[in-house]
Amino acid sequence: MADAREVRAAVATPALSASALAEATAQIAAEARLSVAQAQVGSRGIGSAIIWEVGQPDEQGEAEATIITNAHVVAAGRSERVTLRLSDGRRVEAQLLALDPEHDLAALRARATGLRAAHIGDSAALRVGEFVMAIGNPFGIEAAVTTGVVAAQSPVDPDVELEPAQQRDSAWAERRFARVELVQADIRLYPGNSGGPLLDARGRVIGVNAMVGGGLGFAIPSNTVRRFLDETGRTGQRAYLGVQAQTVPLSPVQRQRAGVAHETVPLIISVEAGGPAEAAGILVGDALLAVDGHVTESAEQLVRLLNRAGTAGQQRTLEALRGGQRITITLTPVMRAAA
Repeated sequence: MADAREVRAAVATPALSASALAEATAQIAAEARLSVAQAQVGSRGIGSAIIWEVGQPDEQGEAEATIITNAHVVAAGRSERVTLRLSDGRRVEAQLLALDPEHDLAALRARATGLRAAHIGDSAALRVGEFVMAIGNPFGIEAAVTTGVVAAQSPVDPDVELEPAQQRDSAWAERRFARVELVQADIRLYPGNSGGPLLDARGRVIGVNAMVGGGLGFAIPSNTVRRFLDETGRTGQRAYLGVQAQTVPLSPVQRQRAGVAHETVPLIISVEAGGPAEAAGILVGDALLAVDGHVTESAEQLVRLLNRAGTAGQQRTLEALRGGQRITITLTPVMRAAA
């Protein structure tokens, strides 16, 4: 183990010269720009977008790509069609595939030649103090770069006034992202940065820039985007039960009676008439314990389990707690367009 003198000596010795650091930063930015597009919705809503995934090209060299931007970028133009200006200047039309207003995410689908997917990183591995870089289109300036460090990974303080890193929109400016974890960075973002990538020191996307407030930039973590795509973005559909649920705690007595260890569950608070849940016999007050044997600890986890790749739209087995008794319910969700 190194002693204090060795640690101080290591810290005092720069790993990179100033010129080498500048060159490395410029190279990261140049490569990352190839996967960033300017997004324009109608005559408004100029923001940024990330080429997240690219499929196999056909005989003509065209490939289908999944593009990620912010929901508020799409909402600003009030249209399901988005024009993307690629790094080489080409314009490509994209179709809105899915929206997640809670996390301010939108998935688009586009088809073209020469599309290059971004390198996606693991936002859970980020550490406070890490170097980060943002690329976007502030004030219409294409592929502009700003740098900073990670300040925190946590929900936004309710006292912080947030504004979109986009043309001002009062409906989105008041959003507080309650209970949503965000990457908070000491970095400058401007109108037009919304939907662009927040990169780590290796050029991997670890967030989607969305909001500014309190002198910080706020980005949706890359792992949140992955979950969004797993649930809806790749198909444009989401499993529909016809219920509303909220996460509630289970008392020690309830956990003992139900034979479960988890402390919270999704509780059904409303059931829509004529929906799959009503047809299957789900009632208001049912506490859902598991889906196909997988524990459900929250309403958000229930949604993720219902939309797992390869299982959406298939018959599902729910375990529930009703009146203190554990019951089993079988149903088949209806697939609907994600919005």
